[in-house]
Amino acid sequence: MQFRILGPAEIFDEARQRRVQLNSPKQRMLLGALLTRLGAPVPIDLLIRELWGGDAPDKAVNALQAHVSRLRQVLIEAEPARANAPRLIARGAGYLLQARPDEIDSSHFRMEVIRARRLIAGDPRTAHSLLCKALKLWRGPALDGGAGGPLCAGAAAQLEEERLRALEDFYDAALRLGLQWQVVGQLEELVTTHPGRERFHEQLAVALKRCGRKVEEPAGAGRERGRPGGERGLAPVSLLSARSRQLAPADRSAPSRSGGDLPATPENLELRLQIEQLICEQQSLRAAVEHLTALVAQREPGHHLAAVRDDLSYELPCQGRSGASSAGTG
Repeated sequence: MQFRILGPAEIFDEARQRRVQLNSPKQRMLLGALLTRLGAPVPIDLLIRELWGGDAPDKAVNALQAHVSRLRQVLIEAEPARANAPRLIARGAGYLLQARPDEIDSSHFRMEVIRARRLIAGDPRTAHSLLCKALKLWRGPALDGGAGGPLCAGAAAQLEEERLRALEDFYDAALRLGLQWQVVGQLEELVTTHPGRERFHEQLAVALKRCGRKVEEPAGAGRERGRPGGERGLAPVSLLSARSRQLAPADRSAPSRSGGDLPATPENLELRLQIEQLICEQQSLRAAVEHLTALVAQREPGHHLAAVRDDLSYELPCQGRSGASSAGTG
């Protein structure tokens, strides 16, 4: 059994190789909310807020129990052997969905990304393959773009930040492999869709230079990225030169480097990975807070979901289409 949240929440029956049919949108929202706290019970009041927001029915606890009972039955029908040990159980003043990390697609995604980051400097080809595999797990905006309440919205914002960082690593690996002709069009779309992400701008500058094209920023890019005055024009020579050297196609006769001038020892690779994970977590938390703040301010059902969907495309960059701008299948 696999539980998927890198897209709308769903259950995949590996034995029969098919999706398990969920009976209602509320059931899907409940599944997603339970999967946001893997290994921990979700309090009843949070689940009620997730499913109904500020419009909970008079007997919300009873209504929630009914949805839980139906979801539990769906899980038992998919796994008859667990009829006497159901996955979905009451625990304290909440409900717990029992699943191992290796049964969640987001865990597989994170594991592949971590493996790739350990290899990207010394073995960009393997890193590129691992990142492509990780990005293929995405089927659309995580948890349907946080269409439920604050639990799903916060988790969706964090996962989206992780996806974008994985995309940045993917294009680093592609440029190290000399694949600038394949990715330049994708990067042009990414800097338009995500103007605040500096690495996409740097990667595009490197790709354009290698393709013999003029390196210019789109109108307003400098302002949106916080550069003084928001001036247009050529990318700074020092930055472009530094990134070109860093993303140069790998020379297998040269010593491997994990970043800067540090030798690629296991200790330095581990340190770099830990630093990257901390940065990712910090950015993910900031994105989650901003997303939740926007939800509270708007209080318009579906508004944030539309914004997310309008801003994202999930076609795989590793499929080679020049216009692809993101990862996953919609």
